[in-house]
Amino acid sequence: MKAVSLAVAIAIAVTVNVESEDWGGVVDHGADGGFQVVGSGGQAGSNASPASSTSNGPPTEYLRAPICVSVSRQDLSPACPNNDPVLEYCIDGSEARYPLWRRTQNPDGTWTDWEFIEDYYCLGDAALLAAIETEWTQLQPQPSDIELQPNTGWVIATVPTVAMAGDAPRLHQATLLGADVEIVATASGYRWEWGDGSHTTTQDPGQPYPNATLTHTYPHAGDAATVALTTTWAGQYRVNGGAWHNFDSTISSASTPVDLVIYDPRSRLVNCNLDGNCRLAALD
Repeated sequence: MKAVSLAVAIAIAVTVNVESEDWGGVVDHGADGGFQVVGSGGQAGSNASPASSTSNGPPTEYLRAPICVSVSRQDLSPACPNNDPVLEYCIDGSEARYPLWRRTQNPDGTWTDWEFIEDYYCLGDAALLAAIETEWTQLQPQPSDIELQPNTGWVIATVPTVAMAGDAPRLHQATLLGADVEIVATASGYRWEWGDGSHTTTQDPGQPYPNATLTHTYPHAGDAATVALTTTWAGQYRVNGGAWHNFDSTISSASTPVDLVIYDPRSRLVNCNLDGNCRLAALD
């Protein structure tokens, strides 16, 4: 995008009855245009110029123009002599509004250097970001599946029980304030409650036997133990297919608990079918 010409911008006439953004007497004439106001809070007519000002303060000019890549002095940046403006983009993919610059006229008729007073900004970002954050905090990801080995509904005390959790990312899509928003929730932590008063917190979803990485050993036999799992999810979002951004907060989900019976480590006869599911054999 071409930089705005200083000469053209300074020559633009100003009226105060323009339905546009106002900075206490500063009338904006477009996202990339120049505008001028006379004095601090004074009003300028349609043919106003600093030389004919009767306001309380010195003539002041404002300009929306980009920062330039090749200009090291900020006060020269609005000119962009090498036609190399820095472009910033909003979260919806649109181009951000140019920075705002200001300079005032000295008593001898010369002008001060341009002063950078407002950075690039996106008018709709705050509302859209708030809507996306609300969508994230109210999101209820499908809970992780609990898988135990053995998966018989009972385990043996003093023998490690292998535990695993489903860790597939969850994708959520929504239309917020007219923008297409994609949210991805990725499991970032797990808290296992084993039902015997102990718990394990880990980032490891676990692996199946014989390469198990997450196990729990019940020290004693018991009539019942309930295994519960809470998964913490980290999130990212993008708008209209643009770049991904991270959420600062996390959310959580609770899996359906699994009830177990804990047997003592005595030898027992079992019946197993072809699927590998076993149950205690009836004893005469």
